[in-house]
Amino acid sequence: METVIVFDIETTGLYPHKGDKILEIAAIPVVNSVIRIEDAFEKFVNPGECIPAHITEINHITDEMVKNAGGIEKVLPDFLLFIDRFSLVAHNAPFDISFLQYFLRKLGFPPLGNTVYDTLHMSKLLFPEHAYHNLDTVLKSLDIRYDKRERHRSLEDTRLTAEAFLKMKAMIEQSER
Repeated sequence: METVIVFDIETTGLYPHKGDKILEIAAIPVVNSVIRIEDAFEKFVNPGECIPAHITEINHITDEMVKNAGGIEKVLPDFLLFIDRFSLVAHNAPFDISFLQYFLRKLGFPPLGNTVYDTLHMSKLLFPEHAYHNLDTVLKSLDIRYDKRERHRSLEDTRLTAEAFLKMKAMIEQSER
């Protein structure tokens, strides 16, 4: 049985080492190429400070939504249990991994050792003619439809990344035959 965990995080900014925090983590297992949305992990993270207004405009996560959520010290161990040692998939994986590694280090955990696949890198291999490889462009290239109002929330971005991963994986496997 082949299982990978597709995940996404939403943050207060781009740089954890400059004080930006994780606001939401979602992960979906993909088992034998079946997206198991019913088994998803989805949790808000209370950043311990007010969410900047420009961030709420992007991801629609408000202070009210995270006020009763656990802090990163509670949510991150739950996430680690969920992902176990499975391979991970993310779009622009270095960004998400940098936040996870930063907070793992800060909380005294060992670094992630999971294999990581990046759908942005897969897109660059498959669509070298494209100027951009952001998730919206990749979804359009693969004819994956979505509601723009749901983008930039972890669970929906994770589901869309899982769909893109499966389509691109099949394309790569086909080209290798």
